[in-house]
Amino acid sequence: MISLSQPKEPFDLDLPYGVTVTVKPLTTAAMSLCQTAARRRLEREYPEAEEGEQREGLFHAYLIQELATNHITAWSGVGNDNGGEAPLNRQNVMALMDRYPMGERFYQLFTFHQVMLNAAKNGSAPSAAGISSPAEGQGTAESVLIAASSAPEASPD
Repeated sequence: MISLSQPKEPFDLDLPYGVTVTVKPLTTAAMSLCQTAARRRLEREYPEAEEGEQREGLFHAYLIQELATNHITAWSGVGNDNGGEAPLNRQNVMALMDRYPMGERFYQLFTFHQVMLNAAKNGSAPSAAGISSPAEGQGTAESVLIAASSAPEASPD
């Protein structure tokens, strides 16, 4: 059973190259807002982009930037050109997310963390074999043969 209480405390994500970001928990509303902002930005900056790989790639990159700029509340390990700590602002967060593999790793960890929080509250975790794989192991019931139905068949008229 899933709990309806939403996590409220920020948490840390460890990104490549020694970068750590503190993020607010992700909600459905926040994800929807970020998706809308990414879609609008795509339309504004690349109105001629056709459906397909280019459009999907740009949308994904913009979604990552929107999620990061709206959820990162602190960071460490991000330097500026003078060797000091870079200030946390929208422009710098977008620049960090644009550096591969930072943005992709942020997206994976941020969204996966939410899935794992929900699974922990649910008392179970995602199955390593996936949901469509047959169950295996000591506690798995033997296969059962289904007997033919005893209902009479309709006659073709």
